[in-house]
Amino acid sequence: MLLLFFFSSKRFLHSLILLSCLLIFSTPAWAVNEVSFTFKNADIQTVIEKLGKFTGTTFLFDPAEVQGKITILAPQKVSAAEALKLLESALALHGYTLVKKEEGVWVVPQHQAAHGATVVEVVPLQYAKVEEVADTLTWIAPPGVRIAPYSPTNSLIISGDPQAVAQVIAILKEPKKETEAR
Repeated sequence: MLLLFFFSSKRFLHSLILLSCLLIFSTPAWAVNEVSFTFKNADIQTVIEKLGKFTGTTFLFDPAEVQGKITILAPQKVSAAEALKLLESALALHGYTLVKKEEGVWVVPQHQAAHGATVVEVVPLQYAKVEEVADTLTWIAPPGVRIAPYSPTNSLIISGDPQAVAQVIAILKEPKKETEAR
């Protein structure tokens, strides 16, 4: 009798329905939306099309201007955001850039891209030679960031997109990580 009351209560039935829905419609926590993103000597337009399908992004470009072959070798599966960054880097190597607008993401030659805001920051250095730091940062700076040493004040002159310049400055200001003496 107690068992019959337990199974007939509304609370139990609602809980049972909710539990069954969660079990049927849930995806495992480890099931992440990632794909293999490897292209060897592939047509740029084909790579853009595949990335558009994967990310749900609308890409726009002039087929007469955006041409060529690119190679992207990702050793592991990548997320949609990582795939977009890989494409952006590969396109930059071939002289193209991505311009985000309301109607979608335009793929255009870098010289045609309407440059947005540009900032110039002067960063004085205290404990390093400006020429050495400028040389090193040039290798890791995002595309479009210019780094020039100014020796008289031992300062770096960094110019480019505000977010990219901020990334470079953050690298410079990152605290030293000292290893423990053993």
